[in-house]
Amino acid sequence: MSSTLRDLMGAYADEAERCIRCGFCNSVCPTTLSSIGHIPSRTSRGRLVLLQSSLNNGTPHPFTPRFKELIDLCIGCLRCLNVCPARIPIPTVMSSYRRAYIIAVGEKMLSRGERMVAHYEPIVKYLSRAPAPLRKILLGKPLLQLFRRIGEFADDAPLPIPEGGALDKYFKKNAPRPGHRTLAYFSDTYARFVKPSVGISARELLRTAGIELTYPRQYDSGVILWELGFWERVAKLAARNVDSLFEEVEKGRRILCTSPASTLMLREVYPKLLDNEKSRTVSEAVVDINELINGLVESGRLSANLSGFSPILHSTCLSQHLNLTGQIAEAFEKLGAHIEGVVTECCGSGGLWGLFRKNRKLSTEIGGILLKRLGPGDTVLSYSETCAQQVISLTHGKKAVHLPHEALYNWVKRAITQYQAVHISQAS
Repeated sequence: MSSTLRDLMGAYADEAERCIRCGFCNSVCPTTLSSIGHIPSRTSRGRLVLLQSSLNNGTPHPFTPRFKELIDLCIGCLRCLNVCPARIPIPTVMSSYRRAYIIAVGEKMLSRGERMVAHYEPIVKYLSRAPAPLRKILLGKPLLQLFRRIGEFADDAPLPIPEGGALDKYFKKNAPRPGHRTLAYFSDTYARFVKPSVGISARELLRTAGIELTYPRQYDSGVILWELGFWERVAKLAARNVDSLFEEVEKGRRILCTSPASTLMLREVYPKLLDNEKSRTVSEAVVDINELINGLVESGRLSANLSGFSPILHSTCLSQHLNLTGQIAEAFEKLGAHIEGVVTECCGSGGLWGLFRKNRKLSTEIGGILLKRLGPGDTVLSYSETCAQQVISLTHGKKAVHLPHEALYNWVKRAITQYQAVHISQAS
């Protein structure tokens, strides 16, 4: 059985065996730092030790629900990558194991929730495009409770509920203005079908800086499937996305992402997974919206008066990995905002990991550490959509949580409205 695991994990089995058991990863792993961290098998180092033992001795048996449950305590935060002296890509090793598990025992052995999450994109796509009366019924309390029960989701978990409409239709109605700098927008599934206002606010904000957005043909980034271990499905999505986005790059356009997860997939995962020149070219053309905003503010092309605005920044796990933390803090301070603090603790969502009933208690425990750091401020800027929803859930809606570009657009829109009101009054 150990040879089978080795065959299925391939090069990542060798990566697991390079672990020197120093335990540095334990010092940053959110689940290890929780109340379960005193149990060796439930730590970051413990997971690598388990894999090493199974690879070399065949024990414990690697393809059992219990073994997978221990591996699944890795929530893919990527924090360990910065401290591992052996430079082991630990989250990818864990994802490689999940892929091996699916191949060995079949998708049917996954939990109902995991199988549902694996079809996240078509589910939210259908709900977003359903007529309003039907969507109201489908998302009503009775059916939503049934959905939670079937999917084994916690009762208080912030499910990604579509607000209605799709970003595709918006961009079809709002073509780019000619004669302006143009970027190609890769929205991913959340902004496309769950909360189109994320993409709309990005487009409207950038228009004030003279930048237009095209909306090329695109598919789900596959970030959830990647974490679950469905690598072959991700490879197909990656190839289709790269083919479409490469055409935009050939036209001289950069690729804009409004989600750190999308930025991660296009910049780091796709080039490794596809290993071709097209994916590397697309990777080099990617710009995260937080990087773009900072550059526009620095050059004077984007301006706003944020005096009186005192948010707390929640720098999420992926935004830290992508070095985005300082980008938006610097931009907001240049525009006059007073940043009350930058909080870097994990919120405990782990993408969709924290939605499952079996993980919810641990998820909220991890998020509780973050809440203590947030302090009394009313406004939080969080770099990730799922992290923002987690903070809203943990604070029971008592804090206003926005993506940075959404908050900035709201201030710019307010200023434009006030300016127009003054001029209309003067004209009359």
